[in-house]
Amino acid sequence: MARKEFSKKIRVAVIKRAMKDNGIVYCEKCNLPAKKFEIDHEKPDAMGGEAKESNAVLLCISCHSEKTKIDVKTIAKSKRVEAKHLGAKVAKTKIKSRGFAKKEKKEKIPLPPRRGMFE
Repeated sequence: MARKEFSKKIRVAVIKRAMKDNGIVYCEKCNLPAKKFEIDHEKPDAMGGEAKESNAVLLCISCHSEKTKIDVKTIAKSKRVEAKHLGAKVAKTKIKSRGFAKKEKKEKIPLPPRRGMFE
């Protein structure tokens, strides 16, 4: 399933919503001015978030990267839970390889007998 991107109309509406003070765009999470920003799904697309203005949020680059890390983990977990619920199990098999060649053990050279320190 392809990711649903926001239309130009929605992106413009979100930018206008985040714009304050003489055309400066602010991050909707940290409320700091954002020179570079991303428009992201508030509820991730992979978890049923739609490409609507109500689900769009304008984030600065640092806030977006933090949110993306959390979203990736959440989406992966939800996929694992769904697969488990549906009964899709991956068969666990041993690794089939010939292994490594056995090395011959070298004989250890015995250590000399211990001597007292103050003799």
